[in-house]
Amino acid sequence: MFTKRSEEAFFATGCFWGAERRFWLTPGVIETSVGYQGGLVENPSYEMVCTGKTNHAEVVRVVFDSKKISYHQLLAIFFEMHDPTSLNRQGNDVGTQYRSAIFNTSDEQEILARNAVRIYQRELDKQGIGKIVTEISQAKLFKFWPAEEYHQRYLEKNPNGYDCHSSVGIKFPLINDDELRNRLDSLSYDVLRHAATEHPFTGEYTDTETPGIYNCKACGAKLFESKTKFHSGCGWPSFYAPIQNDAVLLIEDRSIGLGVRTEVRCASCNSHLGHVFEKEGFDTPTDQRWCINSVSLELKPN
Repeated sequence: MFTKRSEEAFFATGCFWGAERRFWLTPGVIETSVGYQGGLVENPSYEMVCTGKTNHAEVVRVVFDSKKISYHQLLAIFFEMHDPTSLNRQGNDVGTQYRSAIFNTSDEQEILARNAVRIYQRELDKQGIGKIVTEISQAKLFKFWPAEEYHQRYLEKNPNGYDCHSSVGIKFPLINDDELRNRLDSLSYDVLRHAATEHPFTGEYTDTETPGIYNCKACGAKLFESKTKFHSGCGWPSFYAPIQNDAVLLIEDRSIGLGVRTEVRCASCNSHLGHVFEKEGFDTPTDQRWCINSVSLELKPN
């Protein structure tokens, strides 16, 4: 059942029985179903998929309320519930139908999925674990074929049934929203987590010239350097570049109905920071204005 704020996601983590139960038990998930995706044969049966000749993966379709759980949070669940470094198998289940895969339904989902791979790979590298082999594809290129009825919510019908998942045992670094809400003032939390905007000319860092590094107030990641900060007169702190390109995510934003803007998020925790604008005529090396909310930042002076 879709609502204005519901989204659709598709995940493959091996046998879809246990994966579906993990998702349907997740708060914010509206509905789940299982099926086959990633192959080229129409309307495949379970028996056909198991031959490996159709190239379909066993997939869980997840419909979720984006105000209650984010796609970033679902990606964390996805990576933790299986071994994304295992090619075409999970545990004793071997074959292309058991591969690790994400089928994204939007450009934003693809950006977040590829960024999540980078985040989780850093955690795996710390433990000397291998490289992630998760396939990331556009869902529109591969139709989702619902599996037979006996597969749907299989472990609800068979509570002691087979549930094979080979987790690597490494947590995905995710900020606890309740902890963040308790740690921050309400405006900071609303900006970082709900993409609110502080009033212009009210932010602590609007005109400051203190040398240092501006970090994400949610996770502490380094985002901007004071040497790239300039006075734009817009009422918010302005920078002409991030500290590194991969420190931020750029997401298409159509939320206000006045055309397309480019939202800026922290690449480490997916928190909202502000927006970036181009070709406004500022005398800066990039001719960009990274317009960032003060309350999303913490300045660490040099």
